[in-house]
Amino acid sequence: GGNIMNGSPAMDTGAPLMVLNARVELRTVDHTRYLDVSELWIGPGRTAATDDELCTAVLLPLRPERSGSGYVRLEYRRAMEIAVVGAAAAVTLAPDNDALLSASVALSAVAPTMVQVELPEDLVGRPVDDEVLAAVANAASQQSRPIADVRAGSDYRRHTVGVMAKRALAAAAARAQGENLGVPLNRSLGIGAS
Repeated sequence: GGNIMNGSPAMDTGAPLMVLNARVELRTVDHTRYLDVSELWIGPGRTAATDDELCTAVLLPLRPERSGSGYVRLEYRRAMEIAVVGAAAAVTLAPDNDALLSASVALSAVAPTMVQVELPEDLVGRPVDDEVLAAVANAASQQSRPIADVRAGSDYRRHTVGVMAKRALAAAAARAQGENLGVPLNRSLGIGAS
């Protein structure tokens, strides 16, 4: 749980764990408690764990049939440990068609903590098409609160996280449809991994 308990808003594991509805097990000598990861991170480098609690497990619920997930990050060089922006998505599709039964998107490196994107309610029941992907990109961009630093300006991050959210949702939907999809690599931008 070291990376998770570090509380960095740019960690690669945070957004994927959020969209997968992960929980952490926190233990002390005297007690054990469980916390949704969405409630764990309370600020940059800060968690809701007490000083004497240790993360002893990360629990992931089983996903329904026709579910898929994806994570995409922007980095400038392959050796970067911290994403400039990142987006994760998880979807479940209807058993008889490709309509969305559920969708979840979370963002990293664009706010003081991971951001769970509030998606438009009218996406449920629709296939993942260009219109749905555009709505996801727009929601992600609008709900991000990026900083400007040496790695990127806030406007650039706000735009790019929309692109990453769209790509993550498209990858999640493709995997839910049964595609064996690797992690995309864009050598010019350093997106993904080979």
